[in-house]
Amino acid sequence: MDYKSIPDETCPIVHLDTAHLVLHILYRRISMCNSLGLNCMGLPILSTSALTMRGCSRESVYRLFRRLLRIRDKLGKNIKLLELGGIKAYLRFLRSKGSIYVYDGYMVSKDDCDKVGKCVMINNVSLLYMYLMIRLTGRNMALLNIPDALIWVSKVFSKDTVVSILDLTHDYIENGVLSSDVDVILGLINMLGLRVTRQQFENAVLPAKRILYLMREHET
Repeated sequence: MDYKSIPDETCPIVHLDTAHLVLHILYRRISMCNSLGLNCMGLPILSTSALTMRGCSRESVYRLFRRLLRIRDKLGKNIKLLELGGIKAYLRFLRSKGSIYVYDGYMVSKDDCDKVGKCVMINNVSLLYMYLMIRLTGRNMALLNIPDALIWVSKVFSKDTVVSILDLTHDYIENGVLSSDVDVILGLINMLGLRVTRQQFENAVLPAKRILYLMREHET
């Protein structure tokens, strides 16, 4: 299932399962922000405004919102993705209410809106943030907005680096095994001073299999 090439007039929510939809949203945002040189920081992964999903009805957008909340309800507040020695990583969804700025079907920040112009401001919409919570040894913890982290990687390294991360996730969803794109992840980890082999990483991400299986649901 291809998460990148969805015709603009086709609602992706109708055709993709939840896991592929998340990849699709992240890929579209990375591509747009890079091509226009926008900051795109501090944004949720999803809102309930149909203006942020081309070709989709409001009902379809709410359906996707419910899917992600249902996954959170099934698996709990902190969903374990990885365990590597004393390091643990969790997926966390947080819901809130607020305002968004939309440009050509994409959520953008207020500063980005001022830069590109012709934005629409939408008030009082439900927002869903997707975080990566990393617990280190002791009580040290980092909480990263996943779209922000990928935008940062694309700016510091390249868009291709982010695409490799998304492709790795996609292949793991499809086949249950890590593709050669894992070398990109290992390279980033090694830059942090951690020496991790492919086998160690493969064992570390085993908790993610159950999550990805649940995120392949395609129900209302």
